[in-house]
Amino acid sequence: AAAAAAAGVSLGGMGASVALGAAAASGAAPSGDVPRPPSLRSCGEGDAGLPISPLSPSEVAEVGRLSCDRGPCTGGTAVWLQGEHFTPELLVLFGDVPAKEVSYVCPELLTCVAPPSGDDERSRTVDVRLVSAVSGRASRRPLPFHYRAQSAASSASAAAAAA
Repeated sequence: AAAAAAAGVSLGGMGASVALGAAAASGAAPSGDVPRPPSLRSCGEGDAGLPISPLSPSEVAEVGRLSCDRGPCTGGTAVWLQGEHFTPELLVLFGDVPAKEVSYVCPELLTCVAPPSGDDERSRTVDVRLVSAVSGRASRRPLPFHYRAQSAASSASAAAAAA
C-alpha cells in the first residue's frame, strides 16, 4: 500500500491507492488492499491461451462498465474498463483527451488513469470511449465520467499549504 501511495494514483470512489503496473498487465489483481471491481469475472474465462485475433468488420470494442465513474478535475483516478473486443492498440478517451497509462489486460478488461479535465474550476461530465489506433473506429456506446471541481475551501487550503 505504501508503494501505491508513493505512486500517487488514486482509485477514486474505491477509497484506496493502486499502482497499475505489472500486476494489471499480467491480469492479476493489483497487490495490496485494492478490491477488484464488483462482479468482475476473470479475464479470458474459457479461452485461456488463445491468441488475440483481429476484429471482424462488424466487431467494435465497447465499454460495458467503468469501475469508477467520477474523479477530481485534476485527473489521476484509476479506472478499470470492462467490456468486449478489447485489443492492445485501443486508445481510451475522456472527452477528447487521451487517458494516461492505458494497460491492456485481456479482451474484456483495460485499465487506465483519467487525465485532467482541462478546467479545475468547473465540474463537468465527459464521454469515455474507445478508439482503435489502427482502424480509427470508435465505440458506439460511450459511458459518462463526472469530473468534480475542487471546492473553494479545498483550493484555499491547497494554496495555503503550498505557500
